[in-house]
Amino acid sequence: MKRQGFEGNMIYIVMDLEWNSAYGWKIKGFMNEIIEIGAVMLDENLRQISTFSALVRSQLGGGRLRSFVKELTNITREELEDYGIPFTQAAARLRQWIGGLDRVLLTWGDGDIRVLLSNTRYFTGSRQVPYLRSYMDLQQYFMHRFQLPAAQQVGLAAAAERLGIDCTPFDHHRALDDSRLGAECLRQLFRAADFSDFVRPCNVSFFARLEYKPRMITDLRNPLVDQAQLIHTCQTCGVPTERLNDWRYMGRGFQALFRCPVCGATGKATVGFKKLYDSVSVKRSFRLLRPEEMETLAARAEDGKPPAEEPEA
Repeated sequence: MKRQGFEGNMIYIVMDLEWNSAYGWKIKGFMNEIIEIGAVMLDENLRQISTFSALVRSQLGGGRLRSFVKELTNITREELEDYGIPFTQAAARLRQWIGGLDRVLLTWGDGDIRVLLSNTRYFTGSRQVPYLRSYMDLQQYFMHRFQLPAAQQVGLAAAAERLGIDCTPFDHHRALDDSRLGAECLRQLFRAADFSDFVRPCNVSFFARLEYKPRMITDLRNPLVDQAQLIHTCQTCGVPTERLNDWRYMGRGFQALFRCPVCGATGKATVGFKKLYDSVSVKRSFRLLRPEEMETLAARAEDGKPPAEEPEA
């Protein structure tokens, strides 16, 4: 039976990349350089049509591979030198293989797409991947189907096991086999009612979002800081607590001491504000102080010293 959700004969491409951290002189820093591309093309019924596989010769860092990359993938430097092709050539072959416009590219998590974009930008100068029209994060779809929180990310192999898929025939951490495993997961997960809700058009905003690097806000005067997030309520008494000292930025958040005017409980509050592409995420925590910590604070107060800052756990 034909799986509905898109008009026409939609083609699905499940892709996986392997990469190696190497120094790029153009950016004067390290980047993840692609060393292998694997992909599986599926028809509208999720039947395999074709596969793509290419080793990519390393052009950065003198071609050296990180030891953990060699152990994880079993790819060797000699193999890349003998059988690998430059990234621009591999990308051209991939583009030709993908073909027309009615294609949805899927990866497990958006890390591969970010790496593909950074390699495209580094080696070709383009700020977009020209053969990308529609994209879906298969991991995100899995999390949705199983109603898991975003923080509880599940790897491809663990997800396959949860879906009842036998992983033994697949060579993990090799691009083509991981693509095949991803395709098996897609077959188990696909549901016409909500699949299309997770497909994103690869427009200018899509690529800008991928390139954007989230940053922590370190100035409380920043207009993006929601001042209401700096107010804390006693968990026992349900009344607003009193702040005992000025907010100080430490680690990845602002810290201050608070005391309940009713029960006297004292604790340390931490609030972090992270600027995302089009929003601000807020992370709050509150930890009650132990008696020995209260004694230390009292001693510091007698000496005229501010409360000690607490690094992020």
